[in-house]
Amino acid sequence: MAEISIIVPVYNLERLLPRCVDSILAQTFTDFELILVNDGSSDGTGKLCNAYARADNRVKVVHKENGGVASARNAGLNIAKGRYIGFADNDDLLNQYMFEVLYDIAVAHSSDIVICNYVEVDEDASCDTKTYEDNYQVRHFDHIEALHQLYTANYITFVVPWNKLYKRYLFDNIRFEEGNINDDETVAHKLFYQSGKTTFVQTGLYYYIQRKGSLMHSPFKVNQLDAVYALKQREVFFRKKKERTLHQKALKHYMEKFFWYYFLAKSSSQETETALKKLKRTFNRSLIHLLKSTEISGKQKIMCVVFSISPVLFVSIRNISAKQQANGQTKI
Repeated sequence: MAEISIIVPVYNLERLLPRCVDSILAQTFTDFELILVNDGSSDGTGKLCNAYARADNRVKVVHKENGGVASARNAGLNIAKGRYIGFADNDDLLNQYMFEVLYDIAVAHSSDIVICNYVEVDEDASCDTKTYEDNYQVRHFDHIEALHQLYTANYITFVVPWNKLYKRYLFDNIRFEEGNINDDETVAHKLFYQSGKTTFVQTGLYYYIQRKGSLMHSPFKVNQLDAVYALKQREVFFRKKKERTLHQKALKHYMEKFFWYYFLAKSSSQETETALKKLKRTFNRSLIHLLKSTEISGKQKIMCVVFSISPVLFVSIRNISAKQQANGQTKI
């Protein structure tokens, strides 16, 4: 039985997949199984996965109908045999020492989750995967301290699943939310909440490749509103767990993202009216909690009430405020 199961969802990326897979097979830590989940690819990706499985007995392949990244990750989790779980995205690269470093830290410190930094790399740039900064700091967090990192500059580092090593038991009753493109947001807080110790290794071992055709660089799509629903779920989670401080932070984060995405959708060329009406109903149900929040200012609470009554009036007030700021006058 392998110590680590590394799960990689793959979809229509025949051209770039070898870079990712080769960087995993080149790991200095060798006691792993690599689970490639072919999520209904229509190009040669599936055949390429099969070729890797024939060439290396550590590679397992799952072929399934297209269901999205969350569905593919869950399919990998369902057959994973390792005592630890890792993830990678099919267009990214791993430093060859990544899993050796994360595993050694996990064992040495009895950590349930080990996190490393990631490095953003342009898709056309070269990437040195054979060396890393080994004079790094290590920080330890209990489950509440780790959850507070979701509201710091380390937010993305702590949310994404692909720069981490998890103990397998954390996924015994947790799966990624299928159909939500922000599936990482739907599970991060749950995993940290039930963990004993999280360790942050402050060195970059995962290379996040920025592709021009990726979601991050694409025009607005309605399913991007999934981010707001995921943050709403987190707010409700902390409220039910009676984690008051975390709940207050989650409420504020939800409010900020709600307005950001609401007006991003409004300004897009997409047909968003139905989706925004549904989103606003969710906001209205959150209003009483927003008004009780200690993290949200009095002015922000007033604007929340105004928005719940009339988004048009809210926009008018916001525009007046923006003009006054531009003219150096007092902000409303």
